Amino acid sequence: MRQTPIAALALLTACTQAANAPSMERAAPAIAMDCFRDADISMLAAHRGGPAPGYPENALTSLDRLIELGVLYAEIDVRRTADGVLFLLHDDTLDRTTSGSGPLDGLTWEELSGLRLHDNNGRPTNATLPTLADAIALARRTGLVLNLDLKSIPAGDIVAFVHDQDARDQLAIITYTVADAAAVHDLDPGLLLSVPNDLPALRRAGLNLDASYVWMGTGSLDPVADTRLADLGLETSAGLFRRENGRPELYLEARDANIELIAVDDVETAVRALGGAETLHNQIAACRG
Repeated sequence: MRQTPIAALALLTACTQAANAPSMERAAPAIAMDCFRDADISMLAAHRGGPAPGYPENALTSLDRLIELGVLYAEIDVRRTADGVLFLLHDDTLDRTTSGSGPLDGLTWEELSGLRLHDNNGRPTNATLPTLADAIALARRTGLVLNLDLKSIPAGDIVAFVHDQDARDQLAIITYTVADAAAVHDLDPGLLLSVPNDLPALRRAGLNLDASYVWMGTGSLDPVADTRLADLGLETSAGLFRRENGRPELYLEARDANIELIAVDDVETAVRALGGAETLHNQIAACRG
C-alpha cells in the first residue's frame, strides 16, 4: 500500500527519533561493577591519577603505572582551555603542579601544552600536560578506567566528547549533585556514573541505578549502609585519601565493608593490603571475562 505524505512523514519522524534516542545499553565498566559486588571484590581508584615521587598528578606516566600495580580506576581532573581543548589538571592555577604560573583562565592549548609537570614534592619531571583524548587512548590500550572529575564542563559537552571518542567503555563520570547526574543520564543512560548518596532523589530523577555507583564520602565507613545498598543491587565507593596513615588496616576495613571502589592516594600501600598486584589483576580479569 502506498503511504500518504503525512504517513510517510510520521514514519520518518519516528525513525529519526529512535535513532537519536539515548541508548540504555550499559557501558562495560557498569557491567563489571555488578561482578565486583557479586564476588565481594574491592577495586582501587587512584585519586588524581596516582601521584608518587617522580610521578605527577594527572600525568600519562602516572596513569600508565597503575595497571602494572593492579589499580583499575584512575580519578582524573578535566578542564577546558580557552580554545576548547579538554585536558587534565586539578587546580585552576598553574603554580603548584606545573612549570608555569598564574591562573588558567583565558589560556589556549598552545600556551599550556609545553609546560612541564611537577610531582607533589615540587620536583620537575619530563611529563607534560595531557589532553583527555591522550588519556582515553592510554585507557583503551591498557584497560584502565578513567573516573572523570569535571571542572565546570557541562554535561552536553562531556557526553558529546565521549561519544565522539567512542569512549563509553573507558570511563565513568563523577557527579556531585542529583541534577548533574540527571543531566548526564538524560543524554546517555548507560554511562557509568558516580552519584551522591540520596536514593529517593535519584529515583525521582529517573536515574538508571544499574549504571551508577553511590559515593559514600571520605568520612568513617558505614558497613550497614553499604549492605543496605548492596541488597538493592547497588555498588558503592568511598574515599580513604583524607585518612590514610601508611597502615594496611584502613584498606582492609573498606574491603570488609564491601566497598566496591576504594579511592586512595597511597596506591602502593593499598595494593599490598589487598593482596598485591597479581591478586588484583586476577580479580580484574575474572570480572572482565
